[in-house]
Amino acid sequence: MRIQPFTLGPYGTGTYIVYEYSGKECVMIDAPFPIDRALDFIRNNSLDLKAVLLTHAHFDHIFGLAEIRKEYPELPVYLESHDMKYIQDGYSATISLLESFDRLFLSRYASGIIAGMPDDLTPYGETAGPLSVIRTPGHTEGSVSLYSESEGVLFSGDTLFQGSAGRTDLEGDSAKLLTSLKKLAALPDDTLVLPGHGGTTYIGNEKKYNPYMR
Repeated sequence: MRIQPFTLGPYGTGTYIVYEYSGKECVMIDAPFPIDRALDFIRNNSLDLKAVLLTHAHFDHIFGLAEIRKEYPELPVYLESHDMKYIQDGYSATISLLESFDRLFLSRYASGIIAGMPDDLTPYGETAGPLSVIRTPGHTEGSVSLYSESEGVLFSGDTLFQGSAGRTDLEGDSAKLLTSLKKLAALPDDTLVLPGHGGTTYIGNEKKYNPYMR
């Protein structure tokens, strides 16, 4: 497994292109706006994008989907079913969230994007290609982490950060988040954590130093 990380958009969202050592197939984990740099990497390396895997459906992780679908109109996009509410009913839940949290983002970045977003996202099954799906509700009800046991890599979305954890004041649940963190703490200590924001870390380090993991 090869991984090309990007930090994109005004919220510094971690986005990852995961591809093969010997082949050209790849998946994208999370899709912030603007997504151009990640798409350029795929084009410049002649990669074959097979799917977008979303760790959750907060606006800073999904607004790049409109641009992606312009180039890949039939591309599968996967999202855990509990977060489907953020894309249903004309994205009313997402718009409401932005109105209460970040009106500037709504006016500057979301205008014209929401209308172009795909509304046929497919909920996750048990696995997503070579990555297993670990349900980690708390930041949102539908948050997931994507884990490669063979490579020792965890894409934690906004559940686990270096030295911190995802916020729960945007329709989250603190008790569920702590339960999810305990689930991640059971992974091997040498598991590399690639989060939705901030620097990389290891499960072992977080168990020692992260107050949310103790």
